[in-house]
Amino acid sequence: MDFKLRFYFIAIIFAGCSQDPLPVLGGIPPFKLVDNFGQSFTEENISGKIWVADLIFTTCAGPCPIMSTEMRSVHKTYLGNKNIHMVTITVNPDYDSPEVLTEYGKRYDADFDKWHFLTGEYEKIQSLIANGFKMGDIEEIVFHSTRFALIDSNMNIRGYYVGTESKDVKKMMGDIKKLIKEFS
Repeated sequence: MDFKLRFYFIAIIFAGCSQDPLPVLGGIPPFKLVDNFGQSFTEENISGKIWVADLIFTTCAGPCPIMSTEMRSVHKTYLGNKNIHMVTITVNPDYDSPEVLTEYGKRYDADFDKWHFLTGEYEKIQSLIANGFKMGDIEEIVFHSTRFALIDSNMNIRGYYVGTESKDVKKMMGDIKKLIKEFS
């Protein structure tokens, strides 16, 4: 094999190993919600962790159960890593009380130390979705996004993924590995 061809193959191999950092797509502002145990939950509870967030409501018969099943898969994959957390925020706080969210989490085998189910005042949730995550319908949050948001340990959004598509969720899991390397 001549030198040019050998160099070409080596360049292809290294290009495939490139670890370009994920873009920063925005930041999560300070927030104050309530977890499924009725305790205050703020950005301080999750700061310094890599986390995946989604928006659901427990009575949804559409995409929410699919998203929660995909979230469970991610949760189980990273259960042994104390720095990877899941955050599920209800878009129906009038119905989804802490007790309802606890029962919902149990259906998906949640380890509540690492998978947080949050509720709160409608206006606070709406503001966080619109101004922080930049997902969903600003006027009516029940018409929520089916995307997952990947947040780094500095509270920066590093990616959005379709939470009902296994292929997109697998891409997100690969991006989680990139963030683990970036922040280790």
